[in-house]
Amino acid sequence: MDKKAAADLLAILTAQNQVLDSIIELQKLVRQAVTEKNWVDLETSLFKLNELTDSFTQMEAKREELCCQICGVSGSQQVPGMHQVSTMLPDEVRPMVREVLHQVRRKLSASKVENDALNDYIRITKDFLQEVFDSVIPKNRNTVYSSSGSVVKPVPENLLINTVL
Repeated sequence: MDKKAAADLLAILTAQNQVLDSIIELQKLVRQAVTEKNWVDLETSLFKLNELTDSFTQMEAKREELCCQICGVSGSQQVPGMHQVSTMLPDEVRPMVREVLHQVRRKLSASKVENDALNDYIRITKDFLQEVFDSVIPKNRNTVYSSSGSVVKPVPENLLINTVL
């Protein structure tokens, strides 16, 4: 078993853990910018968030490479799971890798919750605005059917409102 590969795996997981801390903070800033309608901060936060997710993706590819190397798996085979990898690590590194892996998984779950909260906010706001527009904009008198024969609800192509919502 290559001790350098085990040390590299621990370093990659630690770096992913740190990047996830930054991603979660930026996700909170994105949600705050959306709710406060601060579009400049939103754009800045999204740009930084994209950079961090790109670096996380690169680290993930390197982690998968190291996992294959530790387990002796060739590139054409499926990447081994972290449980299988951790059983092949030296005893002195195994507890540290498992602890950092646990932190990474916990932070990935927290990131997913933050994404879901933002998506729910956007969906609810969109549905509310669609209801407002449906009640304000005059509707077509003609019934419109889709190619499958079902009734299609008319949706405005675009709308210009001369006020701030």
